Amino acid sequence: MLRKILGSPKLNEGHKESTAAEERWAEVSGGKLRYLVQGSGAPLLLLHGIVASSFSFRLVSPELSRELRLFLPDMRVAGADASLKATASRLLELLDQEGIEAADVLGSSHGGAVAMEMSAMAPERIRRLILVSPANPFARGYHGVVNFYLSLSGGIVIRLAPFAPIPIWEYAMRRMCGRASRLATDIGFGYRQPLRERGMTAHIRSSLQTFIAEIEALRAKLPDLSKIATLLIWGDRDPVVELDSGRQLQQALGAEMIVIPGIGHLPYEESPEEFSRIVLKYLRIGPSGDRVIG
Repeated sequence: MLRKILGSPKLNEGHKESTAAEERWAEVSGGKLRYLVQGSGAPLLLLHGIVASSFSFRLVSPELSRELRLFLPDMRVAGADASLKATASRLLELLDQEGIEAADVLGSSHGGAVAMEMSAMAPERIRRLILVSPANPFARGYHGVVNFYLSLSGGIVIRLAPFAPIPIWEYAMRRMCGRASRLATDIGFGYRQPLRERGMTAHIRSSLQTFIAEIEALRAKLPDLSKIATLLIWGDRDPVVELDSGRQLQQALGAEMIVIPGIGHLPYEESPEEFSRIVLKYLRIGPSGDRVIG
């Protein structure tokens, strides 16, 4: 396991210090998995969306790491099986290598589906789930997007995406959000750059091949997943995974649900302070019923 210390974020006075993020590499099935480790406390595994990376959580990790030990993997492994099941299996291997018997898991979008697959495979390893507008069996809006990217023209778009100008990336990110004016100025560059690594776009396209079928297969697993304490976080302006599907998922899982007004698909980008507060409060006090932030 290779390790490298990354720069430490600036701290706020009066808070427990946030430690520097440490870069590590784990040998897993199919290759090497890059991940960051930051903070101290109970372990929290944070799983990004399908075209994202650990960069997604840069605005919330300083605050979360004051109370938790964060593990932030870059889930794509070039040349490896890109299915939900294989991805979940690699993350369980990561927990093994870190000596973690059980962890809280936070997953966003595609990462939320991976978190559910992990929970189905090894429920004893998952303490609590936090699912941020996850892809789920009740959602239908994303099907057209997936099918487009599996088409010939969509495949060209994916291959060219790492070389698209930053303003195009910024435009694409704004389309997923409700409070676009709040987005950090580094968002376009930060989401684009990891895709320039060899094999990353091929991995994304491979994951899309079975994505819809694998999400549908989660439906039969929901009764067992309902035994795990779960918090759902959704923005009421999410244009990617419709809020109505979240309501149905909440019922199926018996989960808590927090709906944030004015927010789209990326609450940790759009309102990082509020997102961090929600996550820390839930992990401090545990499940307590449906809540809506107004």
